[in-house]
Amino acid sequence: MSSQKDKHSNRIKNHLHNNDAQQNPEIDFGSGGEGPQEEDGFLNYVRPEFNDTKKGTLKRDTIVLGVFLVIFFLWFNDWKPLETLGIAGNSGQVTEVVQNPSGLSVGILEYIDDVDAFDFDETPDQNQIMALYQNEVPVEYMRELERADFLEELNYSALIGLHANGVPAEYIRTLQRIDYLDELDYVGVIGLYSNGVTGEYLRGLSRVDLLENLDYPGVVGLYANEVPLGYLRTLSRYDYLEELDYSGIIALHANGVTEDFISELGRRDMLENMNPSEVINLYQNN
Repeated sequence: MSSQKDKHSNRIKNHLHNNDAQQNPEIDFGSGGEGPQEEDGFLNYVRPEFNDTKKGTLKRDTIVLGVFLVIFFLWFNDWKPLETLGIAGNSGQVTEVVQNPSGLSVGILEYIDDVDAFDFDETPDQNQIMALYQNEVPVEYMRELERADFLEELNYSALIGLHANGVPAEYIRTLQRIDYLDELDYVGVIGLYSNGVTGEYLRGLSRVDLLENLDYPGVVGLYANEVPLGYLRTLSRYDYLEELDYSGIIALHANGVTEDFISELGRRDMLENMNPSEVINLYQNN
């Protein structure tokens, strides 16, 4: 009968290429770890433990903690840490609050005080003053219209309309100097300016006393049909303007009736008895 030791020796195959089953395998544990432990006659091999992973994890955690502390320090001092680290994002952006429109040099409270001092047709309330402010209507613009005695004809929306359509204060003063502003509301002023009627043309109409008989569509019609100021002066010289409205003047000019022909009829004292159609017919058959 085999001994207990022989049984165990036969049960374990020698994988170290030692053919002697009675001879204990030679194992080199110099590379680390513990040697085999014998338990109940069997060899229990304990695998060596390596700590490289544990050491690597500890090092990484230390680096992450250090970076976090740096970011927290920068954030606490408002140094925009994300931008410092080269990370772009919207979360660190600050929205700038515009205190007043770019066209105005005063704040809203000062603007309210200035507007309250003006005499409007309808005194604007605070919301309406805010609308003036947001539409960048300058205080100086209102002051110029007040000097032209036109501001008192306006409410806040009319004032915004004039400024938004680019009507200069000087243009309005020109209308005031030729006594035509009293004949117009703000729509008429915008109509003249937006149709390109120049201050010079308006002054020319005033010199021949034509403005007092014309509304702004009549002025625009004469200007748009390129009726020259010299042509109007010739009609005025022979007192024929008093017999015409703006459509009759346009008809004479558009049909080619010359200043010389008009002068000839005037010298013959014929104009006062002729309407524009008769003048045109006579000219075409001359």
